[in-house]
Amino acid sequence: MSFTERQKIWETTVSRLIAKAWLDQDFYQRFISNPAEILREAGLILEDVAKVIVNHDSLAAPILTGSDGGTMTYQINLPPKPAGINDEQISTWAAGMIKENNNGSCGCSC
Repeated sequence: MSFTERQKIWETTVSRLIAKAWLDQDFYQRFISNPAEILREAGLILEDVAKVIVNHDSLAAPILTGSDGGTMTYQINLPPKPAGINDEQISTWAAGMIKENNNGSCGCSC
């Protein structure tokens, strides 16, 4: 599997986790407080030296950085729930029942 394919899997999985966080306040709190655990539960492999930070209410793209000590930092931005789509649409995307369009997005307005 190429780097681009792995990156797309990460982005799709993270976007579904964000959608789940919009719908479930308990999950949202877990995602904020222990994002590495949530990513592992979702099947995304993280090295023990990886640090995950969730920036809530941020619209920026996810960032993966390295540091001198060998620790990788992955910043996930958790934007506010978008207007214009309903909980059923979000739930369907989070469950993986909506196929992505050709540009890799879910096709909604988020």
